Amino acid sequence: MGVPCVTVSSDVAATLQAQIAAQPQQPLTLDLNNLTVTIGEFSAPVAIDNGPRQMFVGGTWDACGQLVSQATAIQATAANLPYVNWQRRSA
Repeated sequence: MGVPCVTVSSDVAATLQAQIAAQPQQPLTLDLNNLTVTIGEFSAPVAIDNGPRQMFVGGTWDACGQLVSQATAIQATAANLPYVNWQRRSA
């Protein structure tokens, strides 16, 4: 779905919740390059594992989309594997 999951300290979470409750229309910015979350004048660090972070920063987070877009190459590779049979069997 393209929604990064980050973690913050309980103090940061409480502050973010209070800010959102006070001004629900105020934009919240998640910066995965600098690992920060910002709302209004408040900014704090966030944590995310490097693998998922790189996928989002590099635009490769959509694993299903990548597989679908490479279906022909996947089928060609699978055709050369002795344990995969992509041939449809007629009934």
